[in-house]
Amino acid sequence: MTHHTGSLGRYEVRLLLWLHEQCGRQIDVPVPTGEFGLQQNKPALGVAALIEVLQERGLVRIQEDGERPPPDTELTMAGLAQADQLVAQLGDPVAIKRYTENALIAWAYEENRSGRHPRLKEFFIAEQAWFHGRVLSQGDVEGSARYLRRVGLLTLAGEAIEARAGLTERGRHCATEGGSDVSAYVAREPAPGHITFGGPITGNVNVLYGNIETVNQETGLNLDPEQIAHLIRADRDLRSDEDPAGPSPQTRTLAARIRDQLSAAPNSRAAQALLQTIGPTLTRLLGG
Repeated sequence: MTHHTGSLGRYEVRLLLWLHEQCGRQIDVPVPTGEFGLQQNKPALGVAALIEVLQERGLVRIQEDGERPPPDTELTMAGLAQADQLVAQLGDPVAIKRYTENALIAWAYEENRSGRHPRLKEFFIAEQAWFHGRVLSQGDVEGSARYLRRVGLLTLAGEAIEARAGLTERGRHCATEGGSDVSAYVAREPAPGHITFGGPITGNVNVLYGNIETVNQETGLNLDPEQIAHLIRADRDLRSDEDPAGPSPQTRTLAARIRDQLSAAPNSRAAQALLQTIGPTLTRLLGG
């Protein structure tokens, strides 16, 4: 059974994990909580308020014998199970990665909706930077940000932690309709594929997201990754529809413009690779 912690703040989670350690991972063992307040620089009444939150959720029981706050507190069976789960997730790289991806998308959506494209380092002052009471590492954040860019959800302008972050159209859709789960969204809506250049040029260049400026430089084109993504989606939807009505006039106009650009581009490996990827889509949308 999965226990919900979404409504618990970082200090409630820290207290739950601290009790878990102090009681030797056992239930019904009263633990004096004053030491927790000293460690976290929290006044006695503040610790008592945290304990009350945990008690309301059935995770702890309060010992009423003490005359002064904070009271002695013990874990319930539900509290022990939840604390065990939190400890396991804190040591699980997959759980950390999944949380970080979701947190970055939620943070970028809130920031972009306010008209901001903050630097990635600003993520660390946001509430989302805390995973079960612990702040995420820079390595985890940078690695997840690179992955989100690779699957077409996040844009990064700059290097590493100094990069400015923004959501693509696909990223906004993930944030608003993806159920707050990047892994599930990517599995359900996989990003368009990559192009691999032959000859002396090595490595994968993601034409649709992140590195399209490289292709633009090599071909002399001025392609927009989100417009290309729109054509890919339109083509996919038409092919999955048993009785397609055909592309919209706006989609046909966009496809024709991109086809004309490709036709006028210098003949290069980049142009040929791009034609192999987007050419069949343009043909289907424009009817030959």
